[in-house]
Amino acid sequence: MINGEFRNLRGVWKSVLAVFLLLFIGVLIFSFRNEDSAELASAGSSSELLYLPLISNGAAPQCRFGVNVIQDPANVQLEKLRLGWYLNYQATGNLALNNHSKYVPVIRLSQTGPNAQDFSYSPSGTSLLDAIAANPGTDWLIGNEPDRKDFQDDMEPHVYAAAYAELYNIIKTADPQARVFAGTIVQPTPIRLQYLNMVLSSYAAQNGGAKMPVDGWSIHNFILNEVSCDYDPGNCWGADIPPGVNADVGQVVAVQDNDNMDLFKQRIVAFRQWMADKGYAGLPLTVSEYGILMPDWLGFDANRVNTFMNATFDYMETAVDPVLGDPNDNYKLVQTWSWFSTGAVGDQYNGYLFQGAEGNYPWNLSAMGQNYANYTANLIKEVDLYPSSFGSLPASPTAPANLTLTATVANSGTNVLPENFVVRFFNGNPQTGGTQLGSDQVLSLEGCGHFKTVTYTWQNVPAGTYQIYVVVDALGAVSESNEVNNSKMISLTVGN
Repeated sequence: MINGEFRNLRGVWKSVLAVFLLLFIGVLIFSFRNEDSAELASAGSSSELLYLPLISNGAAPQCRFGVNVIQDPANVQLEKLRLGWYLNYQATGNLALNNHSKYVPVIRLSQTGPNAQDFSYSPSGTSLLDAIAANPGTDWLIGNEPDRKDFQDDMEPHVYAAAYAELYNIIKTADPQARVFAGTIVQPTPIRLQYLNMVLSSYAAQNGGAKMPVDGWSIHNFILNEVSCDYDPGNCWGADIPPGVNADVGQVVAVQDNDNMDLFKQRIVAFRQWMADKGYAGLPLTVSEYGILMPDWLGFDANRVNTFMNATFDYMETAVDPVLGDPNDNYKLVQTWSWFSTGAVGDQYNGYLFQGAEGNYPWNLSAMGQNYANYTANLIKEVDLYPSSFGSLPASPTAPANLTLTATVANSGTNVLPENFVVRFFNGNPQTGGTQLGSDQVLSLEGCGHFKTVTYTWQNVPAGTYQIYVVVDALGAVSESNEVNNSKMISLTVGN
């Protein structure tokens, strides 16, 4: 969704009488407006760069919490929200991030014909390479709702697969530390999972059977109707049917379901299950856009929006699953999320966090923006470093053995700025005289499930049974919310 995504009513209501009649009989015909390319272009101009002043109260930003920026007014004080990240539906250079909030670029896609290679994207060429260089190690979202027919990026699955492959290679070649996120579908409903199934199949067909390489998945989680406008133009408000999918109806919901928390939760779990089924279990998941799209005159006033907002925050902060969750984030189901949106001219989009008139700045927090700020104000900065996995190869060594010890070190905290710490390997329990193997290894990690891998090759190991430890933050330099999970032990036997 972009530019509010509460697009014009499909079909013109001819009179006020017709409006009231439609409301009375419950026939609500909505759709979501297309993006304005001119506005997108101006949003990235130097005169409208997002300004994030220094945090005056010293409160650290929270890496899980983000927003979708629709306009970039110079004096919207986003630092009041303690944002950890944001996106602006573009991929630009490094904006003025004085409070260290992370910028997540979005590469916009367009299908130009029926074949897999019939696509374009923005930015491209030198502009894309400049954006990659300006945002080292960041997360990249490939496309914005490619599953939206006639609106947003509108790409058939085989075309999205080809565009993703090209962009993944460009980004990873220019910056191997970047993380590339696929998907960014409107909502994780069955028919849109079918769309993604077709993407994966198309990718494999186009790349010699290879699995689509993904560092993480991005979804939106709106609760919208799925009816083809070609099939039923009178009831096709919402998300329509994905391009390339042969169906007339997907999941049908009512307007009043736009804040249905049961559906919101079910869809998160369903998508995590889909990830596991497709071989992407444990990867990070971002809900890169969600909120309330229905206007207040349909009953979605600020109190109702805030109730939904708080419920989603509560859920995504605490929802864990030892099978489906991210092991590098203490098995949380969702790593980061972004509310739609900061605002636009006046209050034309519901869920707006700031309100004001164009050119009349600074804009002020709306009741919903104040609610967001109140929620994050109660959160403390947390760091939680731990070894999420630890192993040794070869699996059945014979003496004398060269053992490669490998540990994944993760941070499930909320810190945006990376924390520096030392990792050590030991032969034997370090608390009872174990011997350090190799030298200190210094790592730096931000929170929200970021991780790095450390290795050590232990050479010429004689026959015997060993208890090998990896210890994270071995010097105790970082204050952590959980200090008891900093080590992991494996027992291995080297045979004769």
